[in-house]
Amino acid sequence: MPEEMTLPWERIGSEFRKDYKRAGMLVDLDRCIGCHSCSVSCKTENDVPLGNFRMRVRYLEEPEDKKIMFAPLICMHCADAPCLKACPSKAIKREGDGRVFIDEGRCDLEKECIDACPYGAISINTEKEVAEKCDFCTHRTDVGLDPSCVENCPTDALVFGDLDDPESKISRLAKKNDAKAWKPEAKTDPSVLYVSHDRWMEKAVNTGVQLDEKDADITYEQNNLGKKH
Repeated sequence: MPEEMTLPWERIGSEFRKDYKRAGMLVDLDRCIGCHSCSVSCKTENDVPLGNFRMRVRYLEEPEDKKIMFAPLICMHCADAPCLKACPSKAIKREGDGRVFIDEGRCDLEKECIDACPYGAISINTEKEVAEKCDFCTHRTDVGLDPSCVENCPTDALVFGDLDDPESKISRLAKKNDAKAWKPEAKTDPSVLYVSHDRWMEKAVNTGVQLDEKDADITYEQNNLGKKH
């Protein structure tokens, strides 16, 4: 039976795991419609507490021509990760494929990682009393699946793959569409790249998670961040 005709659970297992030299994600802002399927599926998949988000979708409005866009923001899995350097308990580590993860057993809640991250990607899980962030759904990719956010994006705005493989889908799309890093001045060499990224977007990002900052009744705040971005 061709792969496209097999059921998803028939393609799950360690034998289907793909080995990445540098795991990364491409975010196509032209395709993102702000539906929050990524952030909701991430919360469900990873049992993220109420009020916390590993994937945040930000409402962006260009001040001059009133252009509206949406920007999914996650941990950038930086090659030069400030959080890893800042963690006094060495709870933040790096996998062989470059992704950055938090060892919950070693986290001492000193919160230096939160202040060090220029992307506001780390929050405190008050239920577990540990810092947490996106890990590209390691438990899924270990058995050959895409991260939950990628799997559930209805517009294919998210692509996961190997950035160091020039023939991979993510590398070809990044090159074709001139994908760029978010906040390049941070010089962290992130593994998440954005298509149609303009610098005004970084300035327009507000502290809300849901839609427009003016819609206070549906905007949730990341109150546990060390600083606003």
